Amino acid sequence: MHTRGIDHLAIVADDMPKAMDFYTRVMGFRLVHVRRVPFEQDRGQPPYDNLRHYFFDMGNDSLFAIFEYPKNLPRQNRDHVGGMQHVAFHVRPEHFDALIERVKGCGVNVIGPVPLGGRFWSAYLFDPFGIRLEFATDRSGVSQGVVESVLQTEAEARAELVTLFPDPKEVEKWLQQMPLKKEKVTA
Repeated sequence: MHTRGIDHLAIVADDMPKAMDFYTRVMGFRLVHVRRVPFEQDRGQPPYDNLRHYFFDMGNDSLFAIFEYPKNLPRQNRDHVGGMQHVAFHVRPEHFDALIERVKGCGVNVIGPVPLGGRFWSAYLFDPFGIRLEFATDRSGVSQGVVESVLQTEAEARAELVTLFPDPKEVEKWLQQMPLKKEKVTA
């Protein structure tokens, strides 16, 4: 693996002052860089010239970026193919409840916390542009990283993969690539 994680995640808004207020006041992110982006054809950039592109520190040396598009454009549907379903921010367990209360104190509706099975506990909210945000934490009491916390046994992973691939060779190919949790041996 040659990546460390997210460098920046970019979303689209149509009101930068509103976005700045929400992501600094409610989310607690710090504004760290402001610029305009010229349009350059054939680079996959937004199709508008001279857009605001502001960066916020979202923690762990990662940036949250916002492009300000013109007003009155159609809204994306997060539940359609190609849409972004949600952004989940990891929150250390000792800060989880306080963060939820702080966000509620800003007048934002928070759904949860909700137990999702295993280590997962989540709380959900929406930003002013309808983007679904999640605070995710680990309430298992086990000291572990995010990736480690989601590892499965071979049997658990296999049970899901066989629902996707009818060819057993394809299932085996993917199982060989996955880091798997050791099966507990009972004596």
